[in-house]
Amino acid sequence: MTDIIFHKSSKYIEDDIDYYASDTRDKHGAVKPSKNIKSYTLDSDSFDNNAELPSLYYPFQKHSIDRVYLGISFPLYANNWGAEFLRYLMYVIKKDGAVIFPVYAERQGVEKNYWSRSILEVAFQSRQKWWGMSNIWAENDGVMSMRIGKKEPKVRNSTFTYFIDKTLPKLYQENKLNELQNEIDNQNENLRLSAVVEKIILDNHGRNKKINLGVVSNSNLLGMELACSDYMNIKKTKVYSSNEDNIDAYSEYLPKDTASNFNRLIGNLNECDFDSEHNVFLIDEKFCNEDLSKHIISKALDSLQNDGFIIIVNRHIQNNYKSSDYSHTVGTRLKTGYDIPHYSDLIFDELKAENENRESAVQVIHKKDNV
Repeated sequence: MTDIIFHKSSKYIEDDIDYYASDTRDKHGAVKPSKNIKSYTLDSDSFDNNAELPSLYYPFQKHSIDRVYLGISFPLYANNWGAEFLRYLMYVIKKDGAVIFPVYAERQGVEKNYWSRSILEVAFQSRQKWWGMSNIWAENDGVMSMRIGKKEPKVRNSTFTYFIDKTLPKLYQENKLNELQNEIDNQNENLRLSAVVEKIILDNHGRNKKINLGVVSNSNLLGMELACSDYMNIKKTKVYSSNEDNIDAYSEYLPKDTASNFNRLIGNLNECDFDSEHNVFLIDEKFCNEDLSKHIISKALDSLQNDGFIIIVNRHIQNNYKSSDYSHTVGTRLKTGYDIPHYSDLIFDELKAENENRESAVQVIHKKDNV
C-alpha cells in the first residue's frame, strides 16, 4: 500500500503522523497509516521523489497513490483554493483510494476558515457509484476521508487550477526548477493570505454585501484569488501595481467565468488615484517602503466608503492608526487573553506567541475609527 502524508514543514512530522497513528484517537485502526508512509512538505524545494522530504507539489501520476493524508499542520482552508487542492488530490489517489484529513467542529471551522463537516459536504457531496453511501466518511473524532464519487467534483474558480494543470507540469518537464519554486512560493502565500483576507471581509461585511475590492500589490495572484471566491460577494476587484512583468502570462491564472469584474492598473503608486467606490482595500506592505506605505494608507482611507476598511498583509512598517489584528495563520481575530485553539499543540503554541507579539499579525484599519 502506498501512503503519503503532507506537512507544513519537517518540524511537524512527528506530531502530524501521531494524530492519525495514536491508539487514543484511532482505537480500531480505521485510518492508521502504513508504517512506511512517506512525508512531503510544503516548504521543500526538492522535486526528487526519492529524496527524504520532497515537495508536496511533486507532479504525481494520476491514480498512483492509495491514501493521501494531510497532517494537522497543513494549512488547508475552506475557500476556493482549498477546494481545488482537494479536487486535485482526488485524481492523485487510486479509484479505491482515499484522501484523509482533519475536519474541525462547526464553530472552530468557521472561526478559522477551516473545513467543517457541513462545509465539506456542501462542496463535495456525491453518491458513490452503485452504492447508497456518501463518498465523504467520518472516520473518527476530527478526521474525515473523501473517495471518488459517482460524478467528478465541480471545478472551482481558483488560480491553483491553472498552476497545477499547466504551470507545474510545464516547468517540471522543462527542468526549470528555480522558476517552479518561485511559482510554488507564490501559491503558498496565496493559499494562506487569500483565506485570512476572505475571513476578515466575511466577519465585517458578511456574505451578501457587494464588495468593491482595491488591492495595492505587485503580486500577480492574491487579488485574482480573492476575485474567484464563492464565499464572498465581490463585484469588482481592481489591482493597483507598479509591476509590469508577466502581466499577459499571469492573466491565464484568472478563470474566464470569474464573477468579479477584474482590472489591473499599472502605474506609479505615488501618483495613481484610487477609485472612491472601494469598501475594502488590501495593501501588501512587502512591496512598500515607509514613505510609500504612509502615502498609500492615507490615500486609501480618504478614498474608502464610510463603512470601509484597510487590510495590511506582510507587515513590516509600524503605524499609529486605531486598528485590530488578525492571525496570519488562521482567519481569526486576535484578542488579548484568548488563546485560539488548534488540534496541533505546536501550532497552538505558535498562535499564543503571535497573540502576545502582534508584529506578524494582519492589521485591519476601519475608516470610521480614524476619521
